[in-house]
Amino acid sequence: MGVCEICGKVSEVFDAIVEGAMVKVCGRCSKHGNVVSVQKKAISTKIEKDPFEYVDVIVDNYAELIKEGREKKELNHEELAKAIAEKESTIAQVEAGNMKPNFKLAKKLAVFLNIELIEHVESSKESYKSIDFKSSSLTIGDLLKKG
Repeated sequence: MGVCEICGKVSEVFDAIVEGAMVKVCGRCSKHGNVVSVQKKAISTKIEKDPFEYVDVIVDNYAELIKEGREKKELNHEELAKAIAEKESTIAQVEAGNMKPNFKLAKKLAVFLNIELIEHVESSKESYKSIDFKSSSLTIGDLLKKG
């Protein structure tokens, strides 16, 4: 059921080309144009659930890789920071391993230094099924341990 875009009648409507425009028309108004038959593809309703999902993570040895990449380009912290529009202190903290870079910074460093800082890893969805989310004693630390 639908509304005819020509006469406004509420009835079964069809797609038709009337004067070069695609419109929805009732049976009576379909004579003013050419009815278009649209074949709909069959969609499989069976969806297989993958027990794994893939996530991007910063590699564990990011500090070493950044330092090696910076030294390979013969840059100091200040020069690298200016080149990628970041603070010198941020670069120093990340390189020292005191601060893990966010994905935006990791991508900038990876591209500029030509290093791999982000990896695509498999993560099991099943690991979270054992957590009782209704428990009043659940902490953020419990969730971090599972990740």
